[in-house]
Amino acid sequence: MRPRHDSVGHVILTAWMCPSCDVAGRTAPENEPECWNCGGQVMVTARPAVPAGSFNSGTGTTKGL
Repeated sequence: MRPRHDSVGHVILTAWMCPSCDVAGRTAPENEPECWNCGGQVMVTARPAVPAGSFNSGTGTTKGL
């Protein structure tokens, strides 16, 4: 059985990797994913659900993840 998350208490991010720069990142759901290093297109690798308290929507970053 797959674990379920509380959609009210979680945010679904976009995890991605930039093949050109060989870097990775996570982007807030309201933003279009792009590489923080080169600003180019990225390859989406996952859409993880993280606790809302560990995500800062103002900066688009996660704390301790």
